[in-house]
Amino acid sequence: MSHFTQVATKIKNKEILLSALRELGYEVEENTLITGYRRQETPVDIAVRMQQGYDIGFVLGPDGTYSFVTDWFGVQGTNEQEFTTKVQQQYALTTVMEQVRRQGFNVVEQQRDAGGEIRLTVRRWV
Repeated sequence: MSHFTQVATKIKNKEILLSALRELGYEVEENTLITGYRRQETPVDIAVRMQQGYDIGFVLGPDGTYSFVTDWFGVQGTNEQEFTTKVQQQYALTTVMEQVRRQGFNVVEQQRDAGGEIRLTVRRWV
């Protein structure tokens, strides 16, 4: 019996996902294996190498979205909800920053409040 669980997301853009993971300070590898309970391995498109415990992977599904894959029992330093929230928030922020840049705006101010909400102020000279 496998200990690996898979969590669906709406994450579609690989480059933005890689950028978001690196912004969060994670070491990532592409097209590799992650290891879980009793050294079981599973292939992933993107692996997040954790400092301790089992690694976390992302697998591209047939619908074009990535799913989280890991054995959460052995992941240390975070949990499923915390990791999922943090990655999805950074992915959204990275997506917005990319769109802002493409449309010629500059980020004037970026604030994160105690609740984790992020506020951006952007400007474009016309």
